[in-house]
Amino acid sequence: MTYLENHQVLSSRDLNETRALLADLNSIDSLDLIERPAFFDVVVRGTTLGDLQVLHSSFGDCRIQLRTPESDNDALFLIIPTEGRGNVKHQGQDYTISTRRGMIRDMRMPLFADEDRFACFGVLLPNDILAKHCRMLLGNDSTTMDPDFEISLDLDSAPGRHVCNTLNYIAQALEGPLHNLDNAIVLNGLQDLLLTNILMMLPNSCSELLHGLPKSNAVPHYVKRAREYIHAHAHTPITLETLVEHSGCGYRTLQTAFNAAYGMSPMAYLKSARLNHAHKDLLDNEVGPNVAEIALKWGFSHAGRFSQSYAKQFGVLPSETLRKRQ
Repeated sequence: MTYLENHQVLSSRDLNETRALLADLNSIDSLDLIERPAFFDVVVRGTTLGDLQVLHSSFGDCRIQLRTPESDNDALFLIIPTEGRGNVKHQGQDYTISTRRGMIRDMRMPLFADEDRFACFGVLLPNDILAKHCRMLLGNDSTTMDPDFEISLDLDSAPGRHVCNTLNYIAQALEGPLHNLDNAIVLNGLQDLLLTNILMMLPNSCSELLHGLPKSNAVPHYVKRAREYIHAHAHTPITLETLVEHSGCGYRTLQTAFNAAYGMSPMAYLKSARLNHAHKDLLDNEVGPNVAEIALKWGFSHAGRFSQSYAKQFGVLPSETLRKRQ
């Protein structure tokens, strides 16, 4: 099935051309074919929907590997596969994506994917737009509402199917009766429909509030304060005592809440953030520091353990990342 046929952004069978275009379009900094020869035929179609971007991408009858770096783009990216499957490493965890399972990636964090005969819908969701819509649904004027989504999405569940059907409906409307329609009222209405479905149907920290249930899973403010401190000061010495002081809560409370929110302790989260910074330095490195110097810069004094941790999070050794840039 063809999606958004009249909204073509890119069509190419040239790998180098595709790499350059996708680097600008979706922050993809490396793209490689596996199992050559392969039928590489990338087609990207997309359009704007109010403040959102809706894309459909397909890569042909081939298997590819791609990486995206850490970025300053404060947005989420909803991935709904329409063909094939893939294995994804994101935020230190492994995920499978297919027509039965999608994901929501954090654009600020690196991602590695191995995809086979893959095609998907993608929706770029700025966090400020999500938070604003969430406040509107809740009738809450607080500026601190910040929904955190589960990364892996069950598309076989009733809520998952509902989001897929909504996205298909919007794509068909933009392709058919709404093609070339320059009507902000209609387009903003479709944006509201999609945002409402995403917030109401996909598991997130505001789900219970949105469904009128007692609040229990929202990420506490003290966890957010500790998380923000980590991202702002990852280049400086940070101890658990430092995080407790800046979060404004006790050690056991912070430890328990971090595990509930992110599946890891505050110090493990700090380690992951520093690995992301090291990864970016290695990607940006031309003739600069070597692996050991970059590891030390981000607080990893033991080169071997740094390499093991790096490989676990990104799927490659730091030396491999560095060689690709030189």
